[in-house]
Amino acid sequence: MIARAAVLVLMLALAGGLFARRIGFLFRMVRLGRPVDRSGDLPTRLAREGSQVLGQRKLLQRLLPGLMHALIFWGFLVLLTTILEALGQAVSVDFALPLIGHAAWLGLVQDVFAAGVLVGLAIAAWIRLVQRPERFVGSHTVEAYRILGLILWIVVTLFGLRAARIADGLAATSTAWTPISTGLSHLFTWMGPGWQRFFVWAFLWAHLSLVLGFLVYLGYSKHLHILTSAVNVFLASTRPRGTLTPLKIDMDALEAGTQSLGAEKITDLTHKELLDLYACTECGRCQNACPAWNTGKPLSPKLLIMDLRDDLFREGADILRALREGGTHETRPLVPDVIDEDVVWACTTCGACMQECPVDIEHVDTIVDLRRYLVMGESRFPAEAGALLRNLENQQNPWGIAQSQRADWAEGLDVPLVDGAAPEYLYWVGCAGSFDDRAKKISRAVAELLQRAGVPFAILGPREACSGDPARRIGNEFLFQTLAEQNVETLNAAGVTKVIANCPHCFNTLRNEYPEYGGRYEVIHHTQLLEDLVRSGRLRPTEEVRTLLAYHDPCYLGRHNEIYDPPRDVLSRVPGVEQVEMPRHRERGMCCGAGGARMWMEERIGKRINDERMDEAASTGAGTVGVACPYCLIMLDDGARARGDEVEILDVAQVLRRALPDPAPAAAEPADLGQAH
Repeated sequence: MIARAAVLVLMLALAGGLFARRIGFLFRMVRLGRPVDRSGDLPTRLAREGSQVLGQRKLLQRLLPGLMHALIFWGFLVLLTTILEALGQAVSVDFALPLIGHAAWLGLVQDVFAAGVLVGLAIAAWIRLVQRPERFVGSHTVEAYRILGLILWIVVTLFGLRAARIADGLAATSTAWTPISTGLSHLFTWMGPGWQRFFVWAFLWAHLSLVLGFLVYLGYSKHLHILTSAVNVFLASTRPRGTLTPLKIDMDALEAGTQSLGAEKITDLTHKELLDLYACTECGRCQNACPAWNTGKPLSPKLLIMDLRDDLFREGADILRALREGGTHETRPLVPDVIDEDVVWACTTCGACMQECPVDIEHVDTIVDLRRYLVMGESRFPAEAGALLRNLENQQNPWGIAQSQRADWAEGLDVPLVDGAAPEYLYWVGCAGSFDDRAKKISRAVAELLQRAGVPFAILGPREACSGDPARRIGNEFLFQTLAEQNVETLNAAGVTKVIANCPHCFNTLRNEYPEYGGRYEVIHHTQLLEDLVRSGRLRPTEEVRTLLAYHDPCYLGRHNEIYDPPRDVLSRVPGVEQVEMPRHRERGMCCGAGGARMWMEERIGKRINDERMDEAASTGAGTVGVACPYCLIMLDDGARARGDEVEILDVAQVLRRALPDPAPAAAEPADLGQAH
């Protein structure tokens, strides 16, 4: 017994020491990054641990791979009890867990969940060897097989140990409650007591060696997510997905060299962004959902994270050594030495990658941090994006049209401008709704609907500047900060408390990002208000609008802010409108291609994203595509024209407006939008 205890202590000390040493190194590398505050919201974080980590909610969105992972994960949680038993039995062969060790139900649970791990491994082998999904392209498949093999041998030796103990008369519980282990015990019952005891010890030490070796190996493998994913989920942002981690520009800190303008090198990433690199499971769900990757662009969110992780491990030890010695280590720039520029600029910031990621990696924040340095640190960006930035700086809108014309869209509608104190609602029109001819029709429809419902509202007109969304998403945080502070000052001075926005990008920015700058308002998307007005009877759609309509979910309304039902509810109350869903919709809806300032950049690689989306719309046979975003309207209208389709792209407000009897028949639009084709 003493000898066995000594061997066990030696094994635990060796494995524990190697594990602790590696974890310490990994922790120090994460600490190389920029601090980011992820404190607070403890109830939300704990609830997320329960649903996503313990409940495997996000993984189970894809049934077969989700079931595979859940069986292995849940199995190992239960098998922690068998590992503790094995540790005790290494010292005393009769050891059982206190209180529950002799409970019959424990033996049954251990048997069932250990078998579940084997089922999970079989599903994993089927997916990788037979299905061979495209999402695994670029992943470390050989190492995945190594991990799966280690798990297999851990479970095999566990069953061998349990079976040998039953045959040797050492079962801690009734054998009737351990059907699998009892069945396997017949492999040993024909042996003599000496051989039975030999196999008890052989399987026990093999099992413990595999478990401890697996623990040490994880710290050096590409499967760090097994150790870090729960921490990464806990530290993920609790704000809406469309909220970027802010980078407040401090001119004094810049001059002192204590602030970085985004991510030039690996140590410029935040603590959370570096932890993301460890947490990546290489499952490829993000890659599978990415509209850029699916239309032939070089951006794979998975490969982006993997490349950054490789760079961290390549540079990390040298950086830490230089810091210990009081020196510096010259690190290479992330773009283009690690990440190609085309990868950085391909992102639409749609958030599909983050929606799919089971461990809450924040790909969009990382990409925007890379953009921030390129734009603010080196003035490197696609040539056509220069016009966007100049227009924002000089005219305070991306179109470069004089601010004096911002309210021209409302000509003849008698829309009031804010004069002194604002009324109950401020209608934030946005740049597209003010300057683009197609989007102006949305603004007019919204204004007419508000007037028909008797909603008190006004607009800022020339005093409304761009919300700053395109500036922030392209990486010019300083310009965004300037626009945000200017708009907040204007809104606060007018006493604004409620804001209606028909542009999801403005909606997201005002609602989720302006509070950082002192702008705290109740921000409502126009489809939310229209739903309320129709439900309450203040708007009564009675005119038939005959069409088959496919609604397109805007990324910044749906995925980023989880608003899916109000637009559909409004459309469902319009007589004559029949709705059909596109193949990708709601939380898995596909981007139109305009987000992330891509609206103002050319697509020179692969297929245009808006063309891909309109191909999906055409597959439904719909005669109308409904939108709730002016960017989406513009992009999908361009896609329809490129196809030569007669499909009409209309905002929800336009459809609803056509369903209301018009007090001025001469100005009425035809109600028939065209039959499905």
